[in-house]
Amino acid sequence: METNNQSKNLQKFIKSDKGNKNNKLAKLIAITSGKGGVGKTNFILNLAIAMAIRGKKILLIDADMNLSNIDVLLGIYPEYTLSNLMDELITVDKLLVEGPRGIKILPASSGDIAVMQNQKQYQQALIQVYMDLRSEFDYILIDTGAGISDYTIDFVLSADKIVVITTPEPTAITDAYAMIKVLFYRTKFPNISLVVNMAQTEDEAKNIYNKINLIVQHFLNKTISNLGFIPLDKNIKEAVNDQIPLIIKRPRSIASASIHNIGISILKEDKE
Repeated sequence: METNNQSKNLQKFIKSDKGNKNNKLAKLIAITSGKGGVGKTNFILNLAIAMAIRGKKILLIDADMNLSNIDVLLGIYPEYTLSNLMDELITVDKLLVEGPRGIKILPASSGDIAVMQNQKQYQQALIQVYMDLRSEFDYILIDTGAGISDYTIDFVLSADKIVVITTPEPTAITDAYAMIKVLFYRTKFPNISLVVNMAQTEDEAKNIYNKINLIVQHFLNKTISNLGFIPLDKNIKEAVNDQIPLIIKRPRSIASASIHNIGISILKEDKE
């Protein structure tokens, strides 16, 4: 009961003033997955850049409390991280790091015991960052932790749009459905889309989407949308090793093209 109340309060807090037409507020997109190792962080970083290339002001929040990866993918060493959110002497602007194409990043910490022991306080501090900055950006993308912890679910459900990442691996598909089931259990109408990463072919990705959506329809009487797929591409590993985003290092690769298409789809949804 306490968790459900916390989630409702969190959503109400974040979405307050959404109906105020005098304020242009950032759309909040949560990128999540049922398990780790599906390429979620790499995807969200490149998606942020793809959207920034199209003239959008993007804030990328690494909300994976103690497993910071976005800064690692970029090869940057931020002076301040999520662990400094509770420091009253640190202003929000000092927490943000500039990334490729002008995106702004709020990096997480790594292995910080204080953060692990005080997740609720840091969660509220993160929400306050969103409240402070949502009028300065077009989109805020949140890279959540993998799995179905209460902390992750609360953050995901606060978003305007939820993107669940899976791969063709059976365990990833099973865990993606588990995440979707929990999200529908916690709220009636979450806006959920699926992205299949590391697919061998477009047909494979479509089959995986159809399989998951059919299960969702059968057991939950709900539906999810297909946001697209990212093909298995050897350039991804090279970009990760070089700590350069794929969309920058290999802009004409097939995976980069797919991420651009996903970004375009999100922007088109908002125009409709």
